[in-house]
Amino acid sequence: MLQGIRLSGVADNFNKLTVFLFNLLKAAANGISLLIFFFIMSEKQKKFSVEFIKSAADFKDLPKLRGEEYAILGRSNVGKSTFINHCLASGALARVSKRPGKTTLANFYKLKEGLFWVDLPGYGYAKACTSEKDRWGKLIYDYCGKGNNLAGIIWLLDVRHPGVSADMEAAAWLKELGLPVLPVLTKGDKLSRGAQKKHVSEFCKVFGFSQTPVVYSSLEHASRERFWSCFDKWRQESAERKA
Repeated sequence: MLQGIRLSGVADNFNKLTVFLFNLLKAAANGISLLIFFFIMSEKQKKFSVEFIKSAADFKDLPKLRGEEYAILGRSNVGKSTFINHCLASGALARVSKRPGKTTLANFYKLKEGLFWVDLPGYGYAKACTSEKDRWGKLIYDYCGKGNNLAGIIWLLDVRHPGVSADMEAAAWLKELGLPVLPVLTKGDKLSRGAQKKHVSEFCKVFGFSQTPVVYSSLEHASRERFWSCFDKWRQESAERKA
């Protein structure tokens, strides 16, 4: 009798262990499936397979490339690195920092054959030393003024602050350059939809934009889709005007 009870207890424990292991394997399989799903979705969100080309501190160090180059320009702390990483769905391609002024070089990225993005240092960072600010300014001016392959500028502006003095100065300079400019208003998640519309209207009034700027938030995939739709259209129209 006692032996029967012991065998029954062993059987019960074995059954419980079997059920536990089955549930554990099932949970692991579901977890792996979920990881695979997110990986596939992240790959689908990638428009390009981006390749880092080179960083340059001075105009003489810039790489000689064949194709169209588009500069990413904006005030320090406007969120250039966050925009680039999210827009290209490439993780930590550009270094993100809570401290402004971290992009001190011109960073070249190849999006596909014949298409490049150039992440330029941010302007308007008051805490940088004078010599460093002068170098950044010269690098930006030299590249944007002398870059033979520069086809246009993606100009990032903080949606919360229309008409900042540093942006107003940049606007006057960009007008002199005469290059195609695509305005993008970053940090859209910091404002409500109603406030976004109000600020977009203010930006158009202050800077005289002929097209409605793209409001971008790194917290939503829809921003990426809206941007690429506008970028492709802007790029095509710019090429047609140039032809």
